Amino acid sequence: MRNLVRSILVALILTAVGAVSGFAQTASTPYPAPTYYASSFSTWSINGQAPNTYIFQGRNICNSNGQNVPFFDFSTVGPVWIADSNTANSEVKTPSAVVLTAGTCGVTIAPSNNHYTFQLKSGTAGLQEAINAVKASGGVPALVVLDRNWWAYANQVPGTSGASIIAAAVGGPGVIIEDITTVQPTYYLWTGAAYASTYQYWANTAPSLAAGAAAGGSPTVSVQAGSTQMSGIVNVKSGTSATTGVLFTLTFPTIANGGFQSAGTCSISSTGANSFTTFTEATSTSGSTSSLYRISTVTVTTASASSTQYQFSYNCQ
Repeated sequence: MRNLVRSILVALILTAVGAVSGFAQTASTPYPAPTYYASSFSTWSINGQAPNTYIFQGRNICNSNGQNVPFFDFSTVGPVWIADSNTANSEVKTPSAVVLTAGTCGVTIAPSNNHYTFQLKSGTAGLQEAINAVKASGGVPALVVLDRNWWAYANQVPGTSGASIIAAAVGGPGVIIEDITTVQPTYYLWTGAAYASTYQYWANTAPSLAAGAAAGGSPTVSVQAGSTQMSGIVNVKSGTSATTGVLFTLTFPTIANGGFQSAGTCSISSTGANSFTTFTEATSTSGSTSSLYRISTVTVTTASASSTQYQFSYNCQ
């Protein structure tokens, strides 16, 4: 009897723990997946319903799912592979428009060949579809992963290559591409015009610094040597007639010059012998596409002492 009771108690505890764990996981994971594999967005295909016709009967026929992320198969930036039964006639074309009505879906497209029996497939091995899905979800930047399955598919697409597909992809600052088939994973960041490998693109350059009115007249400010985009030290020696308001502003490099891919956040603290006990820090972005850049502004509510050295440390992500 004692063993039976013990077994029942253990079972109840395990059930409760499982329920709590499940609840915690649901509450803390707002996105369907931590990373997105492009190959998971490449499995869709649509059989032709009539010769040379690329608008299909049935609204849902053009909807697919990759890693629990629903997506519409077509876009005006996603090349489409017209896989003809006669492989010599297969080709890849980019739609000029997409069609989605109450009863139909498809694309407006201008093939070079006639197609009587065919399928429409991804012309990017799922890369553009994954990028589009991640961009639509918004939020913080996410990884789109290229694995060996993606490369195998990409090498089958006629008239192109995996490298060409990456170079032609249309992305944004919220989507980072990671190729895990290289000895060290290769990361591609959006420059505002195309994706470029971080080995040639990422520049971990320190932000520029400008003093505000709260630093007083003729202050001396500098970003300490060795500082980067990610972390560093700001030195501010106040001048005369210091007041409240903006003490200093950090302006980070633009995306086109290797800057952050999104606004993110910066944590700034007052360090050193003289410190501010009350100040606020705000992070924002300015510009668009390749001219996008991050700005961090520190505002103080008490005036600094004249000709006094202050130091701040920053950490950004």
